[in-house]
Amino acid sequence: MKSSLRDYNIPFTGLKDGNHQFSFEIGKAFFEKFEYSLIDSGELTIEMDLNKNPTMLTTHYSIKGRVDTTCDRCNESLNVPIKGEFKLVFKFGREESDNEELIVLPPEAYELELAPYLYEFINVSLPIKKVHPPGLCNEEMVALISKYSVSSPDIDDEDDDFDFDDDDFDWDDEEE
Repeated sequence: MKSSLRDYNIPFTGLKDGNHQFSFEIGKAFFEKFEYSLIDSGELTIEMDLNKNPTMLTTHYSIKGRVDTTCDRCNESLNVPIKGEFKLVFKFGREESDNEELIVLPPEAYELELAPYLYEFINVSLPIKKVHPPGLCNEEMVALISKYSVSSPDIDDEDDDFDFDDDDFDWDDEEE
């Protein structure tokens, strides 16, 4: 496992034009480098294909593995499978880009610093709702939440999404 975020840098100036493959193993040490990380640890493999040409670098990422995070329901540790495909294009120039898949690199750049992008890919691969399967949450914590909740829905419901009803809100009482 790599121990420094610099280990996730790719010096591209020495690469010939064409396709190149890279593989990264990500573990607990990676996530410890990010302050306030939602992920405690993990075991992930990221395969990256890089296509280099004189004006840009096109990268494709395939992420697969598991991460340890916190259950949104009971606040206990939760192991979540992660799988995802991502693409980034790095273009040389000085102009700004509004496209989140297009990163503009200054012409003097010589390496890609991939750690922040890999961290973001992993985080967006997490499910919106990170909870244990029904019946596996810490029952003591669930009981405390139910005891102190204003409304206590059955937490074993599979579809407990919040539905906002516009008619329930009194728009006239809103302060300006």
